Amino acid sequence: MKQLIALSFFILLSSCQSDVSTYIPFVEGYWEIVSVTKDQKKVKEFKMSGSVDYFKVNTDLSGYRKKVTPRFDGAFEMSQHESKFTLSIKDDHLWIHYDNNDVAYSEEITRANNASMVISNSDGFIYTYKPYEPLIFD
Repeated sequence: MKQLIALSFFILLSSCQSDVSTYIPFVEGYWEIVSVTKDQKKVKEFKMSGSVDYFKVNTDLSGYRKKVTPRFDGAFEMSQHESKFTLSIKDDHLWIHYDNNDVAYSEEITRANNASMVISNSDGFIYTYKPYEPLIFD
């Protein structure tokens, strides 16, 4: 009976943990930064940002991140700089690994869904994004 209770508890516990692989389809897209926090305190809040981060994810989990600037006609001005990355899952965490100009670093994607994406880095900064919504002028 104790084994059955322990097994039930393990199944319940593992079902409560989120599968971070479900975040991957949401990473690709245009993301607008909302806020930056550190030590549970807001460092900066963005009412409106002049640039948007575009994430492109390939089927092999490689990709790039690029700053783009929205234009009034709905198109984007693309910067020439792009940060190449690879996504990986390790110990139930989704990591985005950058290696640009011999500078390598990683960030953790702690949430990604259709409403928000949250990325944290090793310095303790947490970046919260929302999907970019173009301004509509009638």
